[in-house]
Amino acid sequence: MNGDRHRFNWRLRAHRIDSSINRCPSEGSGFAVHPIRLAVLALTVAIVAGACAADDPRLDGPPTGDSTYPDLVPDPPEALRTRTEDDGRQLILFSSILTNIGEGDFLLDGLKSGDDWVVEQSIPYSESGSLEVPVEPRMVWGGDGHGHWHVARVAVNWVQALGEDGEPVEDFEILYDAKVGFCFFDSHHNLESGADDPRYDSSGCGGEDSNTFDMGLSVGWSDEYDFTLPGQEIEVTGLPDGMYRLWSEADPEGWFRESSKDNNLTWVNFELSTRAEDGQRLALVVERGPKSSDY
Repeated sequence: MNGDRHRFNWRLRAHRIDSSINRCPSEGSGFAVHPIRLAVLALTVAIVAGACAADDPRLDGPPTGDSTYPDLVPDPPEALRTRTEDDGRQLILFSSILTNIGEGDFLLDGLKSGDDWVVEQSIPYSESGSLEVPVEPRMVWGGDGHGHWHVARVAVNWVQALGEDGEPVEDFEILYDAKVGFCFFDSHHNLESGADDPRYDSSGCGGEDSNTFDMGLSVGWSDEYDFTLPGQEIEVTGLPDGMYRLWSEADPEGWFRESSKDNNLTWVNFELSTRAEDGQRLALVVERGPKSSDY
């Protein structure tokens, strides 16, 4: 990565206030380092320390005050529409939205070790510093039009049939989306909380040859993936006309620290039909589940 914003710092990552601020290490941190990082950590710290003139005092010191956890909430899928491919496959397209409604930014830092990624989540503290927590998400390269690294399957979508009582049919063969994953950054300010301007952009997700990344999602901000992007689809070829539910779930594997896991699931109910004159499938949304502004 290029620029001060992408200088990797294992200790001070909670308050990445602006892309022009150098995140410099200081002595005597006292924080433990995971054993597989030891070989690369010394080189990383040396490079960062040599490039920085001084620590930002807002970043220095151990975690003090109260921990401020993020809270990732999926909004109901939007912009449902259908498309028939040249090979005859029928798809439902939709836009996905993850919003941080918590008290702290969602912060992920990664360092590549061989073919694997070592990833930590930083939990900001209210007065200074942060707590770095090792997490084990699967990272994948999104080279299909995205061009950066993703947290694989951190948001999952699937279609399930609804019975006459309006409830999901348990023995239905669930149809899953093809989305690779999310690269977290501030794309839309959807809530009244949080900063007016974005703090994190897509450059923090790294390029194909990057050895580090530093993703972030600010409080009150959303990361939105439009229905036009690769993977924002579920195949419904041969699915009978009827009522269905499109689910959306955040962090289904429970990888990340959040203030709540009770709001990680939402949905839209839609009617799938077939147009008589040309056989085109149609999807009409009839009901929506909880959204981020409801909490």
